[in-house]
Amino acid sequence: MDKILYIFLVILAIAILVPVVIVIISAIKKKQYQQLNDEVLDFLKLDNWKYTDYDDRVTLKSSRAVDDYTIIKYFKENREKLNVASVRLKDKKEYKEKIRKFLNDNEFKNRPMYKKLEDSLSNEIKTLDTYNINVWYSSPAGRSTNRKVLYVDARWVGDLINDPSPIMNKSEYSRYIKEQNQVLLTQKQHTYYEKVNNIIDLANNNKDYFVINGDQNELDKQISLLFDRTVNSIGKIKKIDSEEWDMLDKYISNSKEEVEKIINRNQRIIDYYNSSDFAKIKDTCSSLMKTQKEFNEYIDEKAHSISSLFGVRVIRNETVINDEYNYIRPYKKSITPFTAEVSAQVFASAENNPLDYVVKYFYPNKDLYPEQIQKLQLLVEELETLKDAKQIIENYKIDYQQYITDVPSYVLENDEDGFYSKLGFANISENILTVEYKFSYTSNGGMAQRNFTVPMTEETIIELVNILQSKLTMSAFAKEQRAMMTSKLRQFIKERDNYTCKYCGNSTHTEPNLLLEIDHIIPVAKGGCTVEDNLQTLCWKCNRSKSSKLI
Repeated sequence: MDKILYIFLVILAIAILVPVVIVIISAIKKKQYQQLNDEVLDFLKLDNWKYTDYDDRVTLKSSRAVDDYTIIKYFKENREKLNVASVRLKDKKEYKEKIRKFLNDNEFKNRPMYKKLEDSLSNEIKTLDTYNINVWYSSPAGRSTNRKVLYVDARWVGDLINDPSPIMNKSEYSRYIKEQNQVLLTQKQHTYYEKVNNIIDLANNNKDYFVINGDQNELDKQISLLFDRTVNSIGKIKKIDSEEWDMLDKYISNSKEEVEKIINRNQRIIDYYNSSDFAKIKDTCSSLMKTQKEFNEYIDEKAHSISSLFGVRVIRNETVINDEYNYIRPYKKSITPFTAEVSAQVFASAENNPLDYVVKYFYPNKDLYPEQIQKLQLLVEELETLKDAKQIIENYKIDYQQYITDVPSYVLENDEDGFYSKLGFANISENILTVEYKFSYTSNGGMAQRNFTVPMTEETIIELVNILQSKLTMSAFAKEQRAMMTSKLRQFIKERDNYTCKYCGNSTHTEPNLLLEIDHIIPVAKGGCTVEDNLQTLCWKCNRSKSSKLI
């Protein structure tokens, strides 16, 4: 009896204690889990586990409506949700990455209840790739229900944001298509603007290194034609599928080929100048040319001094086309040193009375006329001297032909002056001997361009001097009235002096390539006139030693 009672009491105790123990253990585990959960949230700098519920809920009026409900219909009825979904999916992606990194490696893995937390977070991760919409129906009495979940990923949302046409009504869709066509047209226009800009960049980056005479002007012409035939046309095309695009493509491609052709032919010559073949020729000529070094330096000085004998430089920043939206990058157009950019009306008047407008634009200060008249007189003399010197240099070139062998034909055909200049010969190009003033007119859009030049020949300079003298006061006029150093007068003085230097006695009879110059015994700057009694023949060395400075 006692034994039975004992057993009964033990069973009773167990029956009472087991639930208590279970409750206690459950409470301990719950506390451990909550503590671990809080510590992990704190570690991850989170207030809570953010995405444990649906992203949105939709309640419908019938069970069939639930079956028919789609993602398109959801966003069609809730257009604003597109951006909400996009932002939420981006947030979910960052959140998922944070959780994934945590589960991959953390300091809590050996803690009690970690496995339960890990399973919970692993399940949550599975729902983070989509925007989850809970769609459901419940009858009024609650006896009939229907429910489904729509899962929308980031690709779906991105596609609808980029092309919302599937969720538009007819009028919206029509407006959208029109706007999209305009966007595509604008993009295509800018693509073609960029094609033009690439050619401009190519030209700007290379033109300063050109060695072939006239190629900078040729490049300017190509770029001007490019602007004329493309830029305005690009802005005027109104259809994305217009055949005009193909025409523009063809012209831009041809223009690029022409620009590259100009650049490549200059680069080919530059490459030769950097070659060992040219270095050998240069070394040979350098040693032979020591006796002519002083002469070449003297002629180079005269050639480089020509521009100082002109009037005032009138130079503008050249703009080939006005582009109000700045789609087109500026092109560095070459202009002559003495260029006046004028209006259409002035341009027409200047064509009819060129020298009057040369005076107006390049000789605006009457107080400087006496000095400028002297410079113009000296200009005639210097040009004549350079013409004589050019012939002497041509004679020297003939003497050196035996040392200048195996030169590629394309070098001498395209850059003969540059070739000999690099060998040490004085360079008297036609550009130096052809002194000119230029008038240019460019329309506002850059579509119309016209220009003409006024070459400063001996006859033109004399006429210009007469115009300047006529504008002086009587006293100044009397002071400046004198004969010009004409070609006829120069030849007379040389013949009178038997082509012999009055200082050293050297003559062309003993030295055929001797450069003779006509010198003012009393310098013009000190009141000397250009008359026979004040003129004498000097060789270039004696003239240089007398005065190495130009007025």
